[in-house]
Amino acid sequence: HFSPYHYPTPEAEAPLRGRNVVIFILESMSAEHSAHLRPDLYAESEYYKGFTPFLDSLMRSGFCFKRMYANGTRSIQGMPSVLGSIPSFKTPFVLMPQALGESRQLPAILRDKGYHTAFFCGSEGGSMGFGAYARSAGVEQLYAREEYEARHGRGDFDGYWGIWDHRFLDFFGEELSTFREPFCASIFTLTSHHPFVVPEELKDQLPVGYTPIHRCAAYEDWAYRQFFEKYADEPWFKNTLFLFVADHVSSEKWSPEAHSFPGTHHIFGFLYAPESNLQGEILGPVQQIDLMPTVLGQIGNREPYFAFGRDLFLEPERPHWSVSYSNGYQLVGEEGPRRFAAGEIPDDPQAQQLKAMIQQYYTHIAAQSYLVK
Repeated sequence: HFSPYHYPTPEAEAPLRGRNVVIFILESMSAEHSAHLRPDLYAESEYYKGFTPFLDSLMRSGFCFKRMYANGTRSIQGMPSVLGSIPSFKTPFVLMPQALGESRQLPAILRDKGYHTAFFCGSEGGSMGFGAYARSAGVEQLYAREEYEARHGRGDFDGYWGIWDHRFLDFFGEELSTFREPFCASIFTLTSHHPFVVPEELKDQLPVGYTPIHRCAAYEDWAYRQFFEKYADEPWFKNTLFLFVADHVSSEKWSPEAHSFPGTHHIFGFLYAPESNLQGEILGPVQQIDLMPTVLGQIGNREPYFAFGRDLFLEPERPHWSVSYSNGYQLVGEEGPRRFAAGEIPDDPQAQQLKAMIQQYYTHIAAQSYLVK
C-alpha cells in the first residue's frame, strides 16, 4: 500500500540538472499572510496587496503550491520534513534517539554528488537543535549568530532570537558568492516570531495589519526583496533553484479557516528558478515532505533514495495528500480533510495507504535506518 523507497526513471527529464539549490525556511509564514494564496481574504481589505507582495510576485512567476501544508506545528518538525522527507507523528522525529540512525537526506545526497552544503540560522549556534540536525542530515558547514558577529559586529542582534533577518540574509548572500558551485544552502529566517518585533528604523514603513505577525510578515517580504535585488546579478544566481517554504503556521491567526484543520497547517510553498520554464501551480494538496523528492527530480538525481513524500512532477501514482498528527492521525487529500484516532483507521483505500505509511514509519524508526536497501 505504501513504500518510502523511490527508484527514479533514468530517462526522466531533468530541466534544472546541475543547478545550485537554495532553500529558504520561513518562520511562521501562514498562507493567510499572502493575497496570492488567499485572495478571498483581501478582495475588500484595505491591505489589498496582502503582506507579502514581493514573495507573491515570485509565486506568480515561479511554480506555486497553492495548498502547501506543513507536516507539523513546530519548527523542529519542519526541518526533517523539508530536508529529509521525514514527517513527525506522535513525537517530533528529531527528538527521538532513533533519528540518529542511518539516513541519506537531501544535503547528504547532494554532498555526495559534489555539492558544497551549508545551513544558516541567525540564532545562537546550537539553539533549537537545528545545528545538530543539520549535521546529521549531511550539512558540512554551519553559520549562526556567532559567525555573523565575528564578521559584522554585535550591533544587529534583535534582542530576542538572533540577527535581524535582512542583515542575516545579506550575510547569506555574501557567503553564497564565495561558495564553489554547485552548492546546496539552506537558511532559516526567524524574525517573524513572538514577540513580533521589527527593526525600529523600518517600523513606520510597514503595515500594521490585523494581527501582531502581519508587520513581521511585511518585514520578511521586504527583506527578501532586498536580497533578490542585490544578488540577482551574481553569477550563481541564474544557476540556482530556489525553494521557499514555511516551517509551520503562525500562532497568530486571523482567518476563521486557520483555527481548524487543515487551515492550521496551510503555509507558503513555491519554487523559483530564474530563466527557466519552471512556471505554473498545483492546486491540489502538497506537503513539506514532497519537496526533497521534487528538488531531486528537477536537478537530475537518478539514484534510488528514501523519502515519505513524492516527486510532484514525476510520481503521479503516489498519494496526493498531506499527513500529520494532532491527537490522532489526520490527512488532507483531493476530497478534503480526514481525522482518525489511533487504532481506528477504516478499510477504505486512502485510509489503508495512511495506515501502511504509519507502519513503514515506525518499522524504520525501530530499525534506526532510513535508507533504500
